Amino acid sequence: MNILAQQLSKQGIYQYPADRYNSNIGEKKTKTSIFYINDIHGQVPKMQRLVSASHHAGLNAANNGSDILKVCAGDTFIGTDEKRNLAAARFLDTAGIHAHALGNHEFDITASICGNLLKNSNVKTLGMNLNFPNNNTPLAKNVLRSTVIYGTSGEKYGLIGVQPSDLASRIKKKEILEGITTDDKEQTIIELQEEVNKLKQQGINKIILLSHEGYSVEQEIAQRVNGIDVIIGGHSHDLIEGVTDGENLVYSPTGEPVIITQAGRDGNHYGILNLEFDDKGQVTYVQNNVMDTNLHNPNMVMTKIVDSILGKSPEIGVLNHVDPIPKNNLLEENPWADFVADALRKNLDADIVLINSANFRGSVDHGIVTERDITSIFPFNNKLFKVKLNEKDLVEAIKQCGKSLSAKNSKPGIMQVSGLTYTLNSQGDLTSLYYIDKQGNKKQIDINNPDEDKVYTAIYDEFLVGGGDDLEMLKRDDDEIIERYPFDKDKVTIEYIKSLSRPFDVHTDERIKIQK
Repeated sequence: MNILAQQLSKQGIYQYPADRYNSNIGEKKTKTSIFYINDIHGQVPKMQRLVSASHHAGLNAANNGSDILKVCAGDTFIGTDEKRNLAAARFLDTAGIHAHALGNHEFDITASICGNLLKNSNVKTLGMNLNFPNNNTPLAKNVLRSTVIYGTSGEKYGLIGVQPSDLASRIKKKEILEGITTDDKEQTIIELQEEVNKLKQQGINKIILLSHEGYSVEQEIAQRVNGIDVIIGGHSHDLIEGVTDGENLVYSPTGEPVIITQAGRDGNHYGILNLEFDDKGQVTYVQNNVMDTNLHNPNMVMTKIVDSILGKSPEIGVLNHVDPIPKNNLLEENPWADFVADALRKNLDADIVLINSANFRGSVDHGIVTERDITSIFPFNNKLFKVKLNEKDLVEAIKQCGKSLSAKNSKPGIMQVSGLTYTLNSQGDLTSLYYIDKQGNKKQIDINNPDEDKVYTAIYDEFLVGGGDDLEMLKRDDDEIIERYPFDKDKVTIEYIKSLSRPFDVHTDERIKIQK
């Protein structure tokens, strides 16, 4: 049994109970396989592997006599690099994605440019709860409230897409939306029921929602809207494995099962949802397989497309070993964060480095490392700053980020660091903090009475300098800014890797400890 088959054999299976609403279950069975992805965040190296995964899924579905649907629940784009986002748009086509919902990061590049990148795509763009001030724009012309897709068996599937109700608060500047708004949650739920009813009136009884609302809202939608069978979600970056009754298997107001799933973030995983529907469109069987993208080799066609758009990426080093990336990147020490933060501290000559956990969007596997591999980890193109940071503001920032451990959405995430080591209890309270100088000497910082007159030179990016993630204490006045750098963390990291004379390792060293 190969590694892929071993992973498949571990996944949970749900069989619709024979004693639950049995009289409603029809005899005819339709087999359907849904290949799903979400929150790829512009990870080009992962896209190259996901095309291979998509093709593999299609072959398996054909061999099993199943209809195959390939869908994406948003945030394939990220950042303002138009070429990277063009590669992402080409990825959706090359992977054979049938339909996708827009996420908040599709708008990073502005609504107009997003529309231009998608206008010639074969992929259906879904956005039921989007409101356009001008219906003649490229994006408005391209977005559908819902769509109908025919399976190879002749069966019809209705697909609907929704965007995050909090879209306006999840972007850098409202101007990039160009007047586009989203309905709030309550209005979205009302309109969803109306859209489902329209599909039902057309005789379509297998309905799939592509949602970028986040897991908790998706659970609510499933329990308040009749007629939805499957919700492929995103936005909250949940890695939902198997099928668990009461969690990602819930019931509509009329008692029909609704399956909810997501494949995490950054293209590290993808999902295969194998289903059986009866002749009334009710799910009677489901197997939810969440797979590791790295089990697949990069697709050569996608690699050529990427190289034609971005150019062939230079090789910069060889990665010998990398510790596993944490499942919840927001709440644990990240090996790549340690490596990058240390590189910034050394090459830019600072006392400490602070990096918000959400800034990391991916990782690099062992083997040859290219410049693009590193750049893909930092798709936002935030500029770096060297600033004067007093001890009081430093302690407050670490404390506020620590509270993410007890926050429902894990936001904003713990602070990744260099030149510091700290401990949090299980509730996220800061229990100890030490400064480590460049000679390795360790000095404890009084977390209850930090010295406001003690000042460190600190490196962090423009997002934090602007008080992003409500970290107002990290804002700096002009007289507190020592230097502005015209580049992001990737450039420094690339130069640092080039300076290494041998294969390198990336690992954690317990500079951040979480007391269980």
